[in-house]
Amino acid sequence: MIEQTSLEYRSVYDQETRKFFLQRANTFFKLGIVFYPLFSLLDSFAAKEHFIRFLGYRLTFAFILILFILILRRKNNPLLTMFLTLAAYLLGGLTISLMVLKTGGYASSYYVGLLLVSVGGFALLPLTIKQAAIAGFTLYLTYAIPVVLFSQPTAENNKIFFCYSFFFIAFIIVSLVQCNEETKARIRKFNLNMNLKSMNKDLSFYTHNLEDEVVKRVKKIEESELRYKELYENILDLIVLIDCNAKVIVANNHFYNIIGITQNSFAGKSLLNIIHPDSLAVVTGGMLPKLFLGEPVKDVQFIIIGKGDQPINVECNARKIVKEGGALEFQLVIRDITERKKMEKKLLESYHLIDKSRTTAILALAKLAEFRDRDTGNHLERIREYSKILAAELSKHPAYQHYITPEYIDDIYLSSILHDIGKVGIPDNILLKPGKLTPEEYEIMMCHSVYGGDALCESEKLTKGQSFLTIGKQIAYYHHEKWNGTGYPSGLSGKEIPLSARIVALADAYDALTSRRCYKSAISHEQAKQIILKDSGKHFDPDVTDAFLTRENDFQKARLNILVQ
Repeated sequence: MIEQTSLEYRSVYDQETRKFFLQRANTFFKLGIVFYPLFSLLDSFAAKEHFIRFLGYRLTFAFILILFILILRRKNNPLLTMFLTLAAYLLGGLTISLMVLKTGGYASSYYVGLLLVSVGGFALLPLTIKQAAIAGFTLYLTYAIPVVLFSQPTAENNKIFFCYSFFFIAFIIVSLVQCNEETKARIRKFNLNMNLKSMNKDLSFYTHNLEDEVVKRVKKIEESELRYKELYENILDLIVLIDCNAKVIVANNHFYNIIGITQNSFAGKSLLNIIHPDSLAVVTGGMLPKLFLGEPVKDVQFIIIGKGDQPINVECNARKIVKEGGALEFQLVIRDITERKKMEKKLLESYHLIDKSRTTAILALAKLAEFRDRDTGNHLERIREYSKILAAELSKHPAYQHYITPEYIDDIYLSSILHDIGKVGIPDNILLKPGKLTPEEYEIMMCHSVYGGDALCESEKLTKGQSFLTIGKQIAYYHHEKWNGTGYPSGLSGKEIPLSARIVALADAYDALTSRRCYKSAISHEQAKQIILKDSGKHFDPDVTDAFLTRENDFQKARLNILVQ
């Protein structure tokens, strides 16, 4: 938990948390304002007879959220923010519960909307495990109590209600674990930042104007050799004078204490004797040649061998000194930065943990689109691996090597899993139909690309600058477009189709061919390969097809690895 060394730490942490909560609460409200009316698209297909009523529910809730935002802008009060956020959370759940009652009560699939509300709250708001537990289980009660009180129970309905409740509570428990880990990560990050600030403050105190003081005192070396020696003995850093051969002429006591060798034992030896093998190239190939040419050296980091052969991370500033008679010496001010390196490493680990939590939350959100389809297995995990393989191979192609950066590959790996997010708007009787779809049903199924693209487009507007959502939006809209222009929804052709969508189109097709579905059996890799080759230049970008052929063994390995996992 937060270190107890100072009440000020606790106060600062609480202030930062409240500020962060207010920012996230505003984002939470804005997402509700966008997504609640947007999901009227779902009502138009799944509950046509209640469309007007449900639209009224959704718009009323969105209007309430707008009022909450206006209130928070006028009164920036932490308790008020917490109360309004919880109220929005529960009102959102109650709105969905009203729809559940109208669409079958116990057996209504609209309860998935409550899971979306829960995902939004747990993913965005910096909740403690206690706050998350209260919010999660209260949200469940807004669903369970109305259903039990106002729906007609039957044996079959009770079974369905039990299954829905089981998944709901399991999801809440998993989310509590996530909230707990994210809270710990925020606290660790805060402690590391505070400790780093404290350390930098101490370092600044001890080394304030150190280099200036060294310069001033060295200028007076001719007046008093005693002053020169006192300076070197009393400075907290390691002060070393070397000649043109890197031989140590004189050093302060702190230097000899750190390396664990007496001054007499080290007499006549080179500075390179205490340089760690991993840092010899830095010192001999960069720092010393530059210094011997008369150029000052600033903030060069390397490793020395300390007492007991312990490696010590140091930072060095050095410059040339011209003594009486034209003799050249070189002064090195060496600072121990071992503790700073440790803190930087811990801080980096915290950032990686937070990034992992974000990726996990995005994958959980994407899986909601496939929640109802039990046959897809680890489809999302395979898609992102295939997309990453193709993007990495295409980055070697002259036409794409300046476009596909490491950041692009990371973004497509993350955003490719959102390609079918729009399927949440497709009714079960079409999405899960075991046979061939009718033309009318196929028209409805094709709408999933527009639903997903529109949803991600609205989410992208809430972020500043380009993010993984930019590529995710392109993929969701256009991954069913074809190279010859016969795809949907826009009939794009050739390079009019975004590269990310062309990559995911092949990855998705390969996985669909080699995976079992409720309406078909899986085929082998070789059979899928022949189909893809046949459709190259028709369905698929020839460049992407070539990348697939080059890396087909990696496709098979990735598929096998995910299957084993």
